Amino acid sequence: MGRFLPAGDPVSAAATPGRPQPGGELVYGMSSKFDTLDPNVTTFSQVERIANLVFDPLIRESKPGVFVAGLAERWEVNPAADQYTFHLRRDVKFHDGTPFDADAVKFTFDRIVDPALKSQEAFSAIGPYESTTVVDPYTVIVRFKKPYAPFLSSAAQALLAPVSPAAVKKYGTDFGAHPVGTGPFKFDSYAIDAAVRVVRNPDYNWAPPIFAHQGPAYLDRVTFRIVPDSPTRVAALRSREMQLIEDVPTQDYQALQHDASIQTVAGWISGSGWSMMCNVTRPPMDDVKVRQALSWGVDRAAMNKAVWQGVYRVASSPLTRATFGWDPATTNVYGYDPKKAAALLDEAGWKITPGGVRQKGGQSLILGTYYRSDNYNWTAMATFCQSMYAPLGITLDLHGLAQGGYFDAVRSGQHHIQYWWNPWPDPDVVRLLFYSANANGGTNRNRYKNAEMDQLIDDAAGTVSSVKRQTLYAQIQLKVLQEAVMVYFTDSANLFGYQKAKVNGAMLDWWGEDMLLYDTWLTK
Repeated sequence: MGRFLPAGDPVSAAATPGRPQPGGELVYGMSSKFDTLDPNVTTFSQVERIANLVFDPLIRESKPGVFVAGLAERWEVNPAADQYTFHLRRDVKFHDGTPFDADAVKFTFDRIVDPALKSQEAFSAIGPYESTTVVDPYTVIVRFKKPYAPFLSSAAQALLAPVSPAAVKKYGTDFGAHPVGTGPFKFDSYAIDAAVRVVRNPDYNWAPPIFAHQGPAYLDRVTFRIVPDSPTRVAALRSREMQLIEDVPTQDYQALQHDASIQTVAGWISGSGWSMMCNVTRPPMDDVKVRQALSWGVDRAAMNKAVWQGVYRVASSPLTRATFGWDPATTNVYGYDPKKAAALLDEAGWKITPGGVRQKGGQSLILGTYYRSDNYNWTAMATFCQSMYAPLGITLDLHGLAQGGYFDAVRSGQHHIQYWWNPWPDPDVVRLLFYSANANGGTNRNRYKNAEMDQLIDDAAGTVSSVKRQTLYAQIQLKVLQEAVMVYFTDSANLFGYQKAKVNGAMLDWWGEDMLLYDTWLTK
């Protein structure tokens, strides 16, 4: 059986009959290779899922806008929301035996904004960071250059979790292969592109109140096996080789729902769903009419059915419906209208030729399309869009690349278009997508720079009034749609499956992103 869970309270996805039984190994089927195990650097959801076991954030977000203690016992925010004071626990140690303290918080935040680190999502999450002041060994004041109301949501993510200064100094640039945090599990081993193993931290006794118990985790260890091939991952779940898998393919989701031995759980994500980024600096994508034609020229409902079997919902905005601030008016901006798309291309000077390809000034309308070839979703989106745009006279030149080549290409701006999704607990996800500071090799691979947009994002992040924030995010959504910076396909969900008779106490976080395994135990 299975169920879709709305964004909101975290939900215990696995029934917990009887008394928890300590011990055992949970084998978790992971769907993607990744860049690094350093949470301060990565762009991958998979790394954050591992980091939720190895690291602890300063605080936790138990449900939208509700925060509880983590490594910080309490905190204060000044009225301007540009200064945050955290009072830290005094009984926490990193896995290497060094103490967690105020210096570690300062070290971590300063490290994230250091250009040498080349931080991706964490750099966006920390916003207009200015400095951290160590007041005493267990008190820090974090200051921002301008008001930054989303910081508590950011501080509740593993992306900003404190790392061991001693371990960073010991391993240097290899810290991402030897992560050291304070979490309920310690890093044990990493076979590159094959598996990550973490083992129980026997000294752990500072779990946040979102969990059901204190003390060490129940599981002896968790092995994250990296299996990008979806049929292989599903087969491993059915055969009990794996007890839990992520990214259940939509092709198998309904069948697994009717498998009595499997529990499926789906959480609508907060943040931004499946979409297509447009590199606005590379002609012809610098022409808004060409970008608008791409938005009018794709049938989102047909795409949802063909690529995702209709499991998801058609998108209308950079924010999913599960995200605070999503504006229903965005559903009225674009639809599927190939005639309108063709007219816009005509207006932009791209005329159809007898061969069916549009040309302008002797150049054909060819768009370099970059995606990860080992990811079904990205490959399927690329081929679907290629088939949709071809009748309009647009040729998509597909570049399906391995992970390293893909990142080199898109971070240096070689693409015309690339695909994206971005789970995030706050509407400030727009900072990752459209903020100028993130445009040069960062998460804003639209390479879009606009002073008015930057100001809107700063204003929305700078007010604690939910009414004002909603108004400003509505303006941001409309501006992005009018300028056709991206094309939005679906509001997505994270789909998980686990062995019903074996797995107990797993919990899906409120924004549909991570299965939290601290309370998890296995029936023997």
